[in-house]
Amino acid sequence: MGLLAEKRHVYILDRLREQGRIHVSAVAGDLGVTEVTIRRDLGQLARSGLLKKTYGGAVLPGPPDANVSVRFRQTRNLAAKKRIGLLAAGLINDGDNIYFEAGSTCYEIIPHLTEHRDLTIIVNSLMLMTRLHELTGHRVIVTGGQYRPERMDMIGPTAEAAIAGLSGFTAFTGADDISIYAGISGADVATVSFTRRLLRQAAKVIFVGDRTKFDRPALYKIADIDQLDCIVTDADLSDKWHAAAKEHGIELIYPDE
Repeated sequence: MGLLAEKRHVYILDRLREQGRIHVSAVAGDLGVTEVTIRRDLGQLARSGLLKKTYGGAVLPGPPDANVSVRFRQTRNLAAKKRIGLLAAGLINDGDNIYFEAGSTCYEIIPHLTEHRDLTIIVNSLMLMTRLHELTGHRVIVTGGQYRPERMDMIGPTAEAAIAGLSGFTAFTGADDISIYAGISGADVATVSFTRRLLRQAAKVIFVGDRTKFDRPALYKIADIDQLDCIVTDADLSDKWHAAAKEHGIELIYPDE
């Protein structure tokens, strides 16, 4: 799917979230494309479970599809997440032990692992497993725990106990927000508890997140930035971030463009 199609899909989903229903003719007019193009877009999004086609348009899926929120998050800033995924995959070597947090940015790292060999990949996410199951050349460890259908992840004491028994891995983690003074933080207390345990066990921590994640601290603190070894994002950061990274020995990685 090209970038223009991605932008149309994000626009369609945003309109649906705001209005609950869209019409092909209106969206085609807004975007300056044919109705045939929009119908094709709706078909693709419907097959992914993100919407339900109706006569002349589309609506949001009904309540039975508990994973809509996860799939919707996957479409937000998708081009940026794909760039981050490619850069982050470049930090992985054959034979590594790695953990991917249950987020849409880590989801975009997985397609770039097909050329790697002998990886051990730890996850607490069924969403990530929808891609990982195709990588038959690697070992995959699923933590178990209390399953949350709205996030397609597993948290709680069982998941934390599983992580506590592991060490020596590189953790690729995101968060709701990251700032120089407040560190990385999240809005969901259960996720924060699990991530804190995870980072204590990791040998190396790599934060992955697009530019919208920066400098807006969320409610629950996960870790100070000096616990991070590397930050991978989609654009150059401010001079303050470069100074902070140098002070704390954090490697900054972003596209050269």
